[in-house]
Amino acid sequence: MSDEIGLFEAIDSQRALRYMKPDPVPEELVRQVLEAAIKAPSGGNRQPWDFIVITDPELKAEIARYYKRSWDEAYGQASGQRTLADRVYRSAAHLAENLAGVPVILLACIRTDGSPGATVRGASIYPAVQNMLLAARGLGLASVLTTLHKRYEAEIKDLLGIPDEVETAALLPLGYPCDGVRYGPSKRQPLDEVLHFDRW
Repeated sequence: MSDEIGLFEAIDSQRALRYMKPDPVPEELVRQVLEAAIKAPSGGNRQPWDFIVITDPELKAEIARYYKRSWDEAYGQASGQRTLADRVYRSAAHLAENLAGVPVILLACIRTDGSPGATVRGASIYPAVQNMLLAARGLGLASVLTTLHKRYEAEIKDLLGIPDEVETAALLPLGYPCDGVRYGPSKRQPLDEVLHFDRW
C-alpha cells in the first residue's frame, strides 16, 4: 500500500491504468474502495447502487470472454476502424486480452424502475464510480472505468444472477499496477479551452 496522498494529488494523478499484476488484492482494500463508493451523492439520496466483487476465476474468465468479444466488435480487426490513439489502443487491447487475470473485477450496478435507460440515471451511479477510482489511486491500486461489457449485458446479468430491474453501469478491474506503470499527471486540454462564463 502506498503512502497516503492528498485529494488534489489523487485527482491530478488518477488515470486509466490497465496493466495489472495478478497478485491478490486484500479484501480490506477492496472494501475501502467500496466504502468510498457509497459516500457519493445520488439523486434524491436514494443510493440506488449495488456492487458485485468478482474474484472467482471461472466467472472472471467468462466475463473476460464477453469483454474480449465486445472489444473485437468495437475496436478489433472486425470493426474496420481504429478510433483510439496508439498508446490508448495498446493499453485497452492489453486489458481486453488479459481481463481474466486481474485479481478483482468490480461491477457497479444501479437499480432502476424498469423504464428505458437515460443519461440522467448515470448521475446516481457515476459519482460512486469516480470515488472508487480515486480511492483505488489513493491506495496505490490500478483501475479504469469501462463499459465495453454492456454489449453483452443480458448474458452477464444471467451469468451473475442480476435481477431484471438492475442495470450494470461500469466494470472496473482492480489490481496492483505492473512494474513500470505509473500514475498521472493526466493529460487534458487546458481549462481555458473549455471554460465559458455566462454564455458560450
